[in-house]
Amino acid sequence: MVKIAHTPFYQIKVDQEKNRIILNIKGCWNTPEEVPFYTIHLKEALALVKPGFSILTDLRKLDEYSPVVRLMHIEAQKLTVAAGIYQLAEVHDLKKPVNLLSVGMAEESKIPLNIFDSMQDAQAWLEELKPR
Repeated sequence: MVKIAHTPFYQIKVDQEKNRIILNIKGCWNTPEEVPFYTIHLKEALALVKPGFSILTDLRKLDEYSPVVRLMHIEAQKLTVAAGIYQLAEVHDLKKPVNLLSVGMAEESKIPLNIFDSMQDAQAWLEELKPR
């Protein structure tokens, strides 16, 4: 496992054996200035995976994205799509409104989003996927 970043707002790791990026996103993201290296860290992670990779994202501790941060995330998702993502499994606290934001951002960026309410279910689903 390669650790790319560990900040108060996110952690990014890469499991090269599984060709997978693991993201843990938390807190309330008000401005891109709070996460100035997020896109750089994402690009570092994308450089370590091959096309056909998957992403496992834990969003259960995310509170909110401001509109300007949503735009940053959509651009990051477009970079991810361009790099050749196969599937994205996001784990949500289904009681939070972030779910609707995720669906809207995914529709705009064309990222293949799948939402789960447990890490175990998301991981099991990703393990069952046929490698690409």
